Order: sequence, then C-alpha cells, then structure tokens
Amino acid sequence: MTSMWGSRAAARRAGALVLVAAVVPALAGCSVLGLEQEQTPLTGVAACALGHTWTSDLTDAAAQVAASLTGDGVPVTSVVAEGTQTLEWDTRGHVILSPDYTVTVTTSPAADQVLTLVKTYSGQATGAAYINGDIAIPRKWDGAELSIDTVVQLNGEIVEEPPFDLPPTSFDDSVGLLLTCDGSTLTIQPRGDQIVQIWTRSG
Repeated sequence: MTSMWGSRAAARRAGALVLVAAVVPALAGCSVLGLEQEQTPLTGVAACALGHTWTSDLTDAAAQVAASLTGDGVPVTSVVAEGTQTLEWDTRGHVILSPDYTVTVTTSPAADQVLTLVKTYSGQATGAAYINGDIAIPRKWDGAELSIDTVVQLNGEIVEEPPFDLPPTSFDDSVGLLLTCDGSTLTIQPRGDQIVQIWTRSG
C-alpha cells in the first residue's frame, strides 16, 4: 500500500516531468528561430560585399588625392601611395580594417622650394558596418590600435604645421559609407568626402 508521503513524491515527479516537457519544445523553438535568422539570405550590395576580404587600390587613391589637391590650388608635383590596406568584412557585418601604407605628396611652393608631406597609416581598427541598401553605417568602432602620423619637410627641414592636409583614403565611424559592388570590385565613399575608395576582392 502506498503511503501518503509516497503519493506526494510521485505527484512531484509527475509535475517535474510536465514542466520539462513544456520547456524542451520552447527551447527547441528558440534554437530554430535563431538558426533561421542567421541563415537569412543576403541581397543586393550586402550579398556582394559581405563575407569577403578586400584590398584597397592605393594607386587609384593617390591619383584622386593629386587631383583633389591640385583643384584646391596646391602646387603638386607628385603623389605616391605605397603599402597595403585590407578590409575583412564578415557576413554579420563585423569588420577588421588593416592599413599599412604611406602617402607621399611632393609640392613646389616656389621655384627654389620642395615641400614633402608623408602620411603614414598603420595598425588596425575593428567594429561593425551594417549595410542598409547601398549605405553602410559603422558602429562600435575601436581605433585604439590605429596610428596616423604626418611628417612635413620644406627643403629637408621639419615643418611643424602642415600647409595642407590630405583627403581621407580610408574610413572610420564618423559618417555613413556610400557603397557600390559588382562582385570583384567594391567602392566606398564616406559621406561628404571627395575620394571614392576602390577595393578589389582578395578573399
């Protein structure tokens, strides 16, 4: 014969089983929902740009910098960009921007003067850039490991205050980014900037 205590224990076990049976399907439903969200197909520019590594066309950037400075009245004789800059952009929108290059601008302010401006970009910036249509919005940017140094010389002597600055040849989270993408070529133009950065898919 079952005691009163035995009946109560059996009732507790039955209640626990009912609770587990109710919780397991709920958790399974959450897992399926999360999986469906992660596997939502990318479309448009996002489908083209995300999930790849891109390399900046610094030669084209240098030519655009030269045209921009000349248009502003700077007596440019040459602009040379050397090094590399890569952008790793995964399918969730996370980015790793790795610049390692210099831009050297040579000008002639007067017949007997040669002024050079050397801007060096190095380090790494991380964060996210979420694409909506043809615009990417950078978020949660961390540029603590990014370094941008400028050295200006006039006839070999250091100049403390540069007489001009270069238009941006990279990007950060200060403005939205206008995008185009055709499969192997990505363009990025920060809002308000003159330079249209050209990137080639490398991975």
